[in-house]
Amino acid sequence: MTTSLLLSTSTPTFGELFTNGRTFAVPRFQRNYKWDEDQWEELWQDLLASASSGKEHYMGAIVLKAQDTRKHFEVIDGQQRLVTLTLLVLAVVQCLESWAAQGIDAEANKARGALYRDRFLRAKDAASLAETSRLSLNRNDAGFFKSTLLQLRKPVAPARLRESERLMWRGFSYFVQQLELRFGAAHDAAGLSTLLDTASDQVLFIQILVSDELDAYTVFETLNARGTQLTVTDLLKNFVFSRFGQDENAIDVAEDQWNRITAHREKDFPKLLRYYWNSHHGVTRPPRLFKEIRASVHSHEDATALLDQLELVSVLYVALKNPQDSFWNEVPLAKDLVRQIDLFGVTQCYPLLFACWQHMRADFVAVLRMCAVISFRYITIGKLNTQPMERVYAEVAQQVRAGAVSKPAQVLQGLKSIYVPDDQFEADFASVSIPTSNNRELVRYMLLQIENHLSAGHRSFEDGGTVEHILPENPDEAWSAAFPDGTAEMYKLGNYTLLEPAANRRVARKSIADKKVEYAKSNYKLSKDFGWHEWTRTQIADRQKWMAKQAVAIWRLSF
Repeated sequence: MTTSLLLSTSTPTFGELFTNGRTFAVPRFQRNYKWDEDQWEELWQDLLASASSGKEHYMGAIVLKAQDTRKHFEVIDGQQRLVTLTLLVLAVVQCLESWAAQGIDAEANKARGALYRDRFLRAKDAASLAETSRLSLNRNDAGFFKSTLLQLRKPVAPARLRESERLMWRGFSYFVQQLELRFGAAHDAAGLSTLLDTASDQVLFIQILVSDELDAYTVFETLNARGTQLTVTDLLKNFVFSRFGQDENAIDVAEDQWNRITAHREKDFPKLLRYYWNSHHGVTRPPRLFKEIRASVHSHEDATALLDQLELVSVLYVALKNPQDSFWNEVPLAKDLVRQIDLFGVTQCYPLLFACWQHMRADFVAVLRMCAVISFRYITIGKLNTQPMERVYAEVAQQVRAGAVSKPAQVLQGLKSIYVPDDQFEADFASVSIPTSNNRELVRYMLLQIENHLSAGHRSFEDGGTVEHILPENPDEAWSAAFPDGTAEMYKLGNYTLLEPAANRRVARKSIADKKVEYAKSNYKLSKDFGWHEWTRTQIADRQKWMAKQAVAIWRLSF
């Protein structure tokens, strides 16, 4: 990260942040408050430990955008922590004011409560003497925070609160309960004050000041911090929604649409956004993505068009990760291919699939098969660098959107440069190892494809066949003696076959002669026709070469 992107960095304490009349505003369209008891409990225990040891407690990076006077800041990242610390302060004030109301050291406790309100909760403008809250929240949380929590009022109908309001109320109540349990019996105002002083003086942030949203986006892409992706999502939302100005109607419609787009895929949204953008504009690296979007979305109409497009592809994005999604009911032939692509862990083809779903829907399954075969050759077996693949897919996607490519044969020609040639694919297949520890379903898929090729069958993913290691995964002494230099060949494809579950259990670590007896009874040609009488490194390599020749015929596209 280059420091020219930042106004400044520093390490203030919580107390230092909330001094000199500073105010903090959560952007209008930022996510709502989300912390719950796990986070409150963790913060509470950290504060107790810090108070006991005298050591500082680090709360992570907080990213702020400075307004005109450097006294007013927009909270780009750090909202959840600042709100929660404010709830703690409110809980302290509640305890003090409650004790004062009970006549317990009334004057002093009332003065302490007022002192903490002034120090952490209220800001006063020197020129106008107008009083404001030091922290203001987004449009959904602001009203409850200002009119109920800051006033220490109990909600009229707690059961009817929105989720974020309910969480803020519960967080405040949690801290009140903890403070009363620890200090309430003795009405220990000194102990209460000491704990708050710990929060003020020993809770530390890394403060990063940025000049605009683009700098903030670059910070988030560079910092490898927990929660970064979600914050990038919020940042984009704030920018896009700003294009609706003060049109509350349009904002409400956009809010509903945004919720549909990000529902159940909030953490994945930056990836979805990038695949969408690559599909329209070619490969764009994450650091440039926000800059390009900002340069292209100028108006209400631009923002609406972007949201419409994102909603359309978000549905497809989710379906591409789930072959059982009801989305595929209208394209049943896509299901097995979607499962294959997901099994290969491939997403580079998404920009092309987005474009073809919109502009070549009748040929979508054909393109899906191209992506599956190419991905299998290029990534699963070839283990090649994915950057060229990503670029080619994005280029063809742009051509589809422009109308320059409109037929499957044209798509295939566009993808030719990432189609691994037969001779190279055969050589790669003949030497590859794939451990079953975390790839068992991938190995099973490959064996089923070879089985179908040999028997002209149509066994699907749902077939009950299991992966049998001919050289066992856990070899006994006899097998170890046959492979004195180790068992690296165990995960060679040539060492795998398909077998019924019961038969697989029976053969276990038996000798090759005993295994062949069971193999001969199998309904799978891969095992039934097993022709090797001994099993050594040479036989494993020979069988894998034979499998590689089958693979060339199975995973093939015709140009």
